[in-house]
Amino acid sequence: MKDRPPIGSGWGVARRTSFARRERNLALVRGLAAGALLGVGLVLLLLARVAPETGARLRGATADLLSPLVQAVVAPVRALERVRDALDRHIRTVERLRAAEAELARLRQAAGAARIQRERLAELEALLHVRRAERRLVVTAEAAALAAHGGTRQAVLAAGWRDGVRPRMPAIAPQGLAGRVTDVGLVASRVLLLSDPNSRVPVRVERTGLPGIAAGTGGADLRFLYDPVADLDPPRVGDRLVTSGDGGLFPPGLPVGVVVDAGVHPPRVRPFVRPAALGVLAIEAPWLPPAPPLAVPPAPDEPDQAPPARAPGAAGAAGAPNPAGAAGAAGAPNPAGAAG
Repeated sequence: MKDRPPIGSGWGVARRTSFARRERNLALVRGLAAGALLGVGLVLLLLARVAPETGARLRGATADLLSPLVQAVVAPVRALERVRDALDRHIRTVERLRAAEAELARLRQAAGAARIQRERLAELEALLHVRRAERRLVVTAEAAALAAHGGTRQAVLAAGWRDGVRPRMPAIAPQGLAGRVTDVGLVASRVLLLSDPNSRVPVRVERTGLPGIAAGTGGADLRFLYDPVADLDPPRVGDRLVTSGDGGLFPPGLPVGVVVDAGVHPPRVRPFVRPAALGVLAIEAPWLPPAPPLAVPPAPDEPDQAPPARAPGAAGAAGAPNPAGAAGAAGAPNPAGAAG
């Protein structure tokens, strides 16, 4: 038998030949396209040198011709970019959702613990019959004018003695504590604002409970005076200051201001109540009014003291009774005298 080529060997050779021919054709097309583009570019350059107006018209026509092709090439790329941005947003949204769910679970747990603590505190207060001071509103009036001269920061209130206003009463705005009443007239009164240099308010940091004093500076900000050794966690930017209730004048928990600069000592605090926009103020009675003076009972009457003892000579000179002298003076019988 004659040698025959293996089955399928001719098909493999034909396949390789077709692939090679296709690659050659593609290479030829690419070369022709590159050459055409290069030629067009050279022609445009020559026309730009020789005939600028004709070159400009040809460049515009070329741009109009290639614009649809460029759009067709760029559209898939932009679509891929939009898909990538959508995937990134989805991934970030999922991460934020998971973080929000974890924070919500933590807050729910903290709220449950706080509710339990409040219930226990209410039970203990009921058991111990704890009495808490209550806030009492005296009058609500509008701040008619603002006085700012000589470093002072005061406001005039359209309510006075006949409305029940008295000195040392706190003045409270919707945003928080505004100041305290100093001078009272019949129909008007004067309020010392927090920013006044003479203003001092006992406060505490709401986040840590660090106590201190909010002192006025005469400007827009306050100073938070505190003992830096009293607490290891110093105030931070964004910490809220509220009244502590020390002294019994201001009720505890009234918003005072927020720390805006913790890098200096004392830290700077921006008050919640702006002096230029006071509006309507609520005048309340002091949270803990001063206790009345204690009635001291008079001292009991002391018994008469005996006269001090006197010397014997002084007694004789004063004519005190003396048995011997009395006897001689009265002529009483004396054995010795009778014998003489």
